[in-house]
Amino acid sequence: MQSFKYFEQEGNTYHIKVQKGMFYFLSLLAFAVMAATLIYGNSKGAYFFAVCLGILGTIGILRTTAKMSFNASARSMTIKTFFFTPEKQYSFDDFDHFLISKMTNIGIAFNVSATMILYKNGKEKRVLVRQSFFATKPLQNFTDELSDIMGLPK
Repeated sequence: MQSFKYFEQEGNTYHIKVQKGMFYFLSLLAFAVMAATLIYGNSKGAYFFAVCLGILGTIGILRTTAKMSFNASARSMTIKTFFFTPEKQYSFDDFDHFLISKMTNIGIAFNVSATMILYKNGKEKRVLVRQSFFATKPLQNFTDELSDIMGLPK
């Protein structure tokens, strides 16, 4: 039995380990900046900015409730982005490729994301599977593990 760093295995089903630490940290940071803006802000624009930060912080906390699992024997994946959204089923046959993209500023990668590109019923569907900061290597390792689970050729 092969052990994976980014997945938990239950029989033939593999669940992605959710990045709760990252999302909680970003949410806490957003709420701290929101509080500082409410305390020191004097204008309506500052209050609007604080509301936007509160919404972003809430989205970060809700993102920790996401679930994504891959069933190797049924060749299917189940994706749920938030606890109140319905689960979506995709087949491994819908998969086209992975896309690892990074946003850089002054030569520093601030946001790196791994996305699955799927084609279902002739329409392209992009599913964010993992994010990180500053480095693409962890996401490359993640997609390599996912390729092994999905049985993709190397």
